[in-house]
Amino acid sequence: MNTFRPLLIAFLLCNISSTNEQADEAWMMEILSKYSQTSFSIISQYKQNGQTISFGNSSITSVGDHIHYCDFSSKEKLLESMSVNLHETVHGFDSQIPYMQAKQGKFTFENLNTEGFYIDYNTQFSYKFPSKHFFQSRKLEAVIPEHLRTFRFKTYILSPTLENSTQINGIIGLMEEFNAYYHGSKMVYDLLPVYKEIHKNDFLHQWSSMFTRNADAFYEFDFFIKEYLLLAKTNYPSIYNELAKDEQFRLIYKTIRNRFSQLISNYEKKYDELILTTKSETKEGWTIITKKHTELIYPILAEHINSSKYQEINRVFLSN
Repeated sequence: MNTFRPLLIAFLLCNISSTNEQADEAWMMEILSKYSQTSFSIISQYKQNGQTISFGNSSITSVGDHIHYCDFSSKEKLLESMSVNLHETVHGFDSQIPYMQAKQGKFTFENLNTEGFYIDYNTQFSYKFPSKHFFQSRKLEAVIPEHLRTFRFKTYILSPTLENSTQINGIIGLMEEFNAYYHGSKMVYDLLPVYKEIHKNDFLHQWSSMFTRNADAFYEFDFFIKEYLLLAKTNYPSIYNELAKDEQFRLIYKTIRNRFSQLISNYEKKYDELILTTKSETKEGWTIITKKHTELIYPILAEHINSSKYQEINRVFLSN
């Protein structure tokens, strides 16, 4: 009796069921705990806090719980949605940090607007500023030429709604997006072993595509922040001078940028290693379809953000 065909069908069905196996929160937290402790800490603490947090007469409520943007229909879909979920969770969790630190006696509100920035377990910032202190990011439309308007320009600079944080809080909103994209990128980088497990031979394409989808935002937000500071220097000198003297603002910007830049450097080295390994293991004639960076952002802004135009910004805000 020929058993080859039934066995082949059984093997294929087994593979399909394993890759399309429905995922759940427990599996997500398991892989985060194992491979991405920073991501695990953010989601765990936000889950513990809930969407609303209070201190004294102040409180804040965030939209969505800790798994609001997760797709649990399969492990592939969950892996694909986790970076967006973490990005949005970072926004909610960052806003809670001033309340958490106030409860610990490390921060006072003083009737000012606040924003938090979670970097890792040992590095967290609470920043306060006057209401409506910073100009809207849409004012950058007048100084950013068409050829430098990349993928996220419309969403965060032109912004169809004035309720966007980049309009309400200006440069602080830009910094908060910078931080959220950093964490989404770091989680994808950390979960490389899971991409290998779930996507098998296609892991490099899936992993690098998801990483750059998040991480190439580094070039955009560093560019937006630098342009915001240059516009402030020209049109709003009091704001520029205040930020230039603000040690905490400079430290937050420098910390996020340095962490994000180092993450991208680590990714590029790992990508090159994986390309060499994958090519040596791939059958002759096969093509590896993957790119180190997106063509929509990297070729346009990677060199530009290091140009002499931003020499003073780098010296004042990013030098050691």
